[in-house]
Amino acid sequence: MKKLVLLTIIACNSLFTFSQFSVSAGPSFIKPFGQNGVYSGLHLSGEFAVDDLSSFYGRFIFMPSKKGEATTTVVTAKDFNTSPPVLEINSTEKFNYSVLELGKRYYFGEGYESGFSFYGGTNVNLIFNKVSFELDDFDKTKYETTSGSEPIGSIVSFGFGLNGGLKHSFTFGTLYFDTGLNYNLLGLSSNATAQNSNMYANLFFNFNFGFRKYLY
Repeated sequence: MKKLVLLTIIACNSLFTFSQFSVSAGPSFIKPFGQNGVYSGLHLSGEFAVDDLSSFYGRFIFMPSKKGEATTTVVTAKDFNTSPPVLEINSTEKFNYSVLELGKRYYFGEGYESGFSFYGGTNVNLIFNKVSFELDDFDKTKYETTSGSEPIGSIVSFGFGLNGGLKHSFTFGTLYFDTGLNYNLLGLSSNATAQNSNMYANLFFNFNFGFRKYLY
């Protein structure tokens, strides 16, 4: 038992001898495949170095809602005496991104801590999308939206991705840029509003750059 405890202490000591933790933040951009426009937002991340050539990281990306192209929908009369019984009005979808990304990186060059390096790796993602539809004004005393429809829905997706980037460490901290390609394996919609989204994409690219500070 004593030998097992000693070996565990030695193993932990060797793991944490180099270990560093860093925090980073900066702007981010997401480009969904097959969709118009680019989402812009911010990211915050933490990174834990296994050694000078590899690390584990976690990153949260938030993109405010973006409007899509206007389409049309119908509202129906509340009673039979209203004419016309159906109105066609403009409907504009609003869609956002919140992404939790966890992965591993491998560094090539001068390593994780100092100098100039390239890095690459793999990651898994948990993606949250909020979906809503903004309707043109209509007489709500006479007309109503489709029965059972809700103003807001959400989509939760699970996927994986590949990422790569470059960084340069200075005495004041590290500047970096990276990009990733992510694919959603599974998407779950909360209601019909989310299911009717025209802005959801299984494949998307993300671009991030920012400033990293090492914590010892």
